[in-house]
Amino acid sequence: MTNLRPFQIFLLGVFFFLAILSLILISNFKTSDKSDELAFGERVELWGPFPYDEVSDVLEEIEREYDGFEVVEYVEVPVNEFANTFVNAIAEGRSPDLVILPHTELVAQRSKLTPLPYNTDGLSKRDLRNRYIDGTEIFAREDALYAIPLAVDPLVMYWNRDLFSGAGLASAPRTWEEFISSTAGSLTRNNGSRGLIQSAVAFGEYANVRNAAEVLAMLLLQSGSQMVVEENGRYSVLLNDSLQTNGQPPMEAAVQFYTNFNNPSNPLYSWNRAMPEDRLSFISGDLAIYFGFGSEIDDLVRQNPNLNFDISLPPQGAAATVARTYGEFYGLAIPRAAYNQSGAFAVASILANSTYTESLANTLNLSPVRRDILSVGSDNEFTAVVRQAALIARGWLSPTPSAVDNAFASMLTDINSNKGKVSQVVRNAISRLSQAY
Repeated sequence: MTNLRPFQIFLLGVFFFLAILSLILISNFKTSDKSDELAFGERVELWGPFPYDEVSDVLEEIEREYDGFEVVEYVEVPVNEFANTFVNAIAEGRSPDLVILPHTELVAQRSKLTPLPYNTDGLSKRDLRNRYIDGTEIFAREDALYAIPLAVDPLVMYWNRDLFSGAGLASAPRTWEEFISSTAGSLTRNNGSRGLIQSAVAFGEYANVRNAAEVLAMLLLQSGSQMVVEENGRYSVLLNDSLQTNGQPPMEAAVQFYTNFNNPSNPLYSWNRAMPEDRLSFISGDLAIYFGFGSEIDDLVRQNPNLNFDISLPPQGAAATVARTYGEFYGLAIPRAAYNQSGAFAVASILANSTYTESLANTLNLSPVRRDILSVGSDNEFTAVVRQAALIARGWLSPTPSAVDNAFASMLTDINSNKGKVSQVVRNAISRLSQAY
């Protein structure tokens, strides 16, 4: 065997040492439990209307799975303060990177949002249709998607089981015809001079009905209203135009029905402007039926742990072939002025994932909007109804919430004060709304 030179012996020793070192490193290497780090980049500031603690818990859950997700910071912005806070932040150069946007702000804030093209991976119209329930299409406009659907808060019917039982009623009404013929009269009590002692439902007024605008929208949707239609970038207010070819104009029918309940000369009379807010009346046990959002469940229990109530889908017309309720839809939108748009899109994609959107929805008593989640169902009796309501929920392309409040409140005041025919008052309200776009 040829004798090795000193330099060759040195090289062999180095190679041997490196080989041993490599084996040691490989044997001690442990695979991370977290997913591969995504390109979140710098800080991603997320704004939303939901309580800080609840959202933070979900974000911490995601952090345990995704390296780098700790750059996400959540800021709670009350929904009634969102518009001013958002506009001011953009003007001052401190725009959030991502917002949980209620659909009621879509029209007003649309020009400030980044449109997501339908050719984006996973966001084609077919992808969206397959993945999300129908009501989420409100975020899918003609030109692009303006928010990745996240959750919906549907309007449901809360009913007092004790008051129903005391009136000999075994269950909540499934149709408006049943509600009118038996439920309303059985649950309304007065002192003989038309002074209300107990009310069936709080319809007719605006100021003391917590969700008056949403109840009216529900009645409009059930009446077959075309609501608001977008065409070529313009909004047409068709609230009184019907999808059907016959019958009373939908907005006139809805408003007439709603105001019957605060007319002392009407057999349905059960509410007036002197009453407290309807939710407070329901909590105290003086109101039999309250139309509220699914997210209100925990608050009702907290304010009166002894209140024996249940929830059901809102009544529908007996001849209706399509069921409807109103829903407040939430989506993840990226502002045009966002500093970290790529990071915001990465965060939105994760939050909209089945695991985390369900976790967030359950925490907030909302319903997920993904079909794969809703197809599984729920063992919780309240959650099951909220999810059923989500499937039939719809929103509408409304202008600013304040414009809707002003138009609807003025309309009901004029009708209740007999300041004009219902048809004329409705036309006035539609005119006010049209000017708000």
